[in-house]
Amino acid sequence: MTAWKPADGLIISEPATPEVQEAIAAHGLDARSFSPTALEHFAACPYRFALRTIAKLGPRETPEAIETLGPLERGSLVHEVQFELLGELRAADELPVRAATLDTARGRLDLALDRVAARYRDQLCPAIDRVWNDGIASIRADLREWLRRSAEDCEWTPRRFELGFGLTGRQGERDPASVPDAVRLDVGIAVRGSIDLVEEGPGGIMRATDHKTGRMRVKATKYGPAIIAGGSSLQPVLYALVLEQLFPATPIAGGRLSYCTTRGDFQIVDVPLDDGSRAAAGVLADTLSHHAAAGFFPAAPNKGECTYCDFRGLCGPSEELRASKKRGERLAQLKRLREQR
Repeated sequence: MTAWKPADGLIISEPATPEVQEAIAAHGLDARSFSPTALEHFAACPYRFALRTIAKLGPRETPEAIETLGPLERGSLVHEVQFELLGELRAADELPVRAATLDTARGRLDLALDRVAARYRDQLCPAIDRVWNDGIASIRADLREWLRRSAEDCEWTPRRFELGFGLTGRQGERDPASVPDAVRLDVGIAVRGSIDLVEEGPGGIMRATDHKTGRMRVKATKYGPAIIAGGSSLQPVLYALVLEQLFPATPIAGGRLSYCTTRGDFQIVDVPLDDGSRAAAGVLADTLSHHAAAGFFPAAPNKGECTYCDFRGLCGPSEELRASKKRGERLAQLKRLREQR
């Protein structure tokens, strides 16, 4: 088998110079914070993680005429509408929404969507009015169905929306309880981000919800329901652990993914905060710490990850095959992470 070399990714040759050691140490678990999305890139491919998170590279933006909303813009619009709507309902003391108040909440939803859609239209200047309007109508139908399903959940009450931690700017677009510093978890990772929805249940218990507007990609494994899905779905566990730090006197039920549109078939992925999820978070932290300490971020993609990778033009299309011919012992920790439920 072939040894790993510096040309195979971001791999530090030994012995590393003091300057190189200092540069890598700046990205260790004890030196900086990470978003759950950045950490998901690590499980997909350590080199992709290094390019995005350490080198801070991204795909070049190419100006194009906008006809309708793309997936990213659509997701941002939906999240903004949800944030504005829930904030208005909380201010009016109309949470939780129930069957008797659903019509009133729908009226507020329509007004919130009209406002947000007008802002996006001004920013994006769509080329074809009919296509744009059809896209907004589709979003309206999805949000109305999300609201109806929310009204049927009688045990949980929305309390906080876009609860941020470790983020700067845009304070008016986050919950007033947001905190400026990243949250350091017991497993050793400092996390930054924003929880879409924090709900309160029976006895004051809390749970974290991350809204998804795309297709459901988190599948159960042969070992049982997904917890972190091999490192590819981290929000439920990490956000639950964040709530545990922010509200130490409150029991935390766990986290969940809520696919709130037709594309995701309105499915829910619930992940309880228990010994299994804590252990999975520990494996994530141990793996990242191991690779950072060694300065070892190889182009070792998980199966199928090269297909839609933004950096495929940099690496080429055959990294999965090339990595399979390298010595596997240095990937043992990464393999353990990818095998987690």
